Amino acid sequence: MADIPKRKITIYHKNNNTFERYVIEASYRNTSIQNRNKNGTSSSDNALIRIFDLEEYNSKWFVEKGDIVVNREVDDDIKETPATILSKKYGVQNVHKVVSIGDFNFNDEDIEELKHIKIGAI
Repeated sequence: MADIPKRKITIYHKNNNTFERYVIEASYRNTSIQNRNKNGTSSSDNALIRIFDLEEYNSKWFVEKGDIVVNREVDDDIKETPATILSKKYGVQNVHKVVSIGDFNFNDEDIEELKHIKIGAI
């Protein structure tokens, strides 16, 4: 969506025992949202990330629960414990662990521009 402010973020995706790095353009909001699961417990997300360019999702870039997102473009090669290493370098307010992913692909031409991936992170 053209009117939503976007910035470059970096996703560190764990693939086997290595971390692959992807730089993606996304809408990023530092926020606090209450989530409830079927057991009634809640968690508070620190970041809400929306990615609108889905053409290469799950083919050229990946994101899963447990991956690490940095609120900017970075080029660090990480071998282990990316959250700890990146938090020290970029600050805990800019480094997040992915806890939820929502795929909002509506398959409706009238609202095609609204399709996106929503990532909740702590």
